[in-house]
Amino acid sequence: MGKRVLIVDDDEAILRLLEYSLKKLGSEYEIHTARNSLEALEQIEKEAFDVVVADYLMPELTGVDLARAVRHISPKTQVVLMTAYGTQGLRDTTEFLGFDAFLDKPFSLDEIRNVVEHAVTLTRQEQARPGASVALMRQTIRQHLNTLWTNANARCVMLLNVDGQPIEVVGQVNKQEVASMGRFVAANFLASMELAKRLGSGSVFKSSYHEGDNYNIYAYDVDKRFLLAVMFDPKLKPGVVWFYTKQMAVTLAKSFGQAD
Repeated sequence: MGKRVLIVDDDEAILRLLEYSLKKLGSEYEIHTARNSLEALEQIEKEAFDVVVADYLMPELTGVDLARAVRHISPKTQVVLMTAYGTQGLRDTTEFLGFDAFLDKPFSLDEIRNVVEHAVTLTRQEQARPGASVALMRQTIRQHLNTLWTNANARCVMLLNVDGQPIEVVGQVNKQEVASMGRFVAANFLASMELAKRLGSGSVFKSSYHEGDNYNIYAYDVDKRFLLAVMFDPKLKPGVVWFYTKQMAVTLAKSFGQAD
């Protein structure tokens, strides 16, 4: 499988220079380019990349904004930030995003090749880790979800990945409902992340709640890798559902941590 690298820079000359330089790494490297963060996101949502190399200062979405989106869409992808403003202050303010490398402009072509080669190695190591393998833990996960389904008296309980794809589902729900609910919950959490970013001061939202005429939906973040969503009758007390859902989210997070 080819080693996939995406370069993002709104300066066409720099973009082509970096593309030409990284192609010298060998035929096993697939080098892709994007002229802005929005164009990059379109590619990242369609295909997986080992490394994203992004300029910090770009219109519409900065390299930092792009990195936040990458962490949500493809957590194992390594992100390298290029900047002409390579101060310690910038590094400190972006440290929580876990950038895998910084490249201060101007940098040599040898330097970026070395950084990309190292970042690809880190991505492959992450992909090879046993981790909290959902396949190996499926029986335990299903037992936990059944417990929550029973305790909360819910219509259905779903464990989703951060993209909204269902990992395990218990209860009364059809496939079409699962797909649409998963996308809805994931999109809602992405919106919450953006809202928290604008509020600043380390704001983080862990849950969301939506009321409907026929059903309510409560969702809770599980260790930033999965989402736990519960669909239940409006006649039920939301506080009871909240209590059991939060309790189960903690249990699942511990299980995934032990498996890592």
